[in-house]
Amino acid sequence: MDLTGLSDPYVKASLMAEGRRLKKRKTSIKRNTLNPSFNEALVFDVAHDSVHHVSITLAVLDYDCIGHNEVIGLCRVGSDAEGPGREHWARMLQNPRQPVEHWHTLVEEKALGLAKGSTRDKHGDRAEAS
Repeated sequence: MDLTGLSDPYVKASLMAEGRRLKKRKTSIKRNTLNPSFNEALVFDVAHDSVHHVSITLAVLDYDCIGHNEVIGLCRVGSDAEGPGREHWARMLQNPRQPVEHWHTLVEEKALGLAKGSTRDKHGDRAEAS
């Protein structure tokens, strides 16, 4: 139980294609904060001909050394995303090899369709079933 009211958040980025996770990357854990700043690059190598068939799901989790890490919220960026996630993807494709910043609103797992059929990996993180 967190008695301080603070979180230990980190971000897990999953490269997705056809509902399957191909690769994942994680940031460092930001201890005891409700306002983390992640100034880290998470890099995925994607073939040019595959870039329109993949998306990235970003999950913000609260690290828990005992039990399961809690999903705080998610967002999706890619050609199959909605609204800001699709717009961000389009801007990234227009500016290859350049960082493209964009604020995203986190949503609950069920809003992205990840809660149903999801599993937890060895760290307690939710992952979409393959």
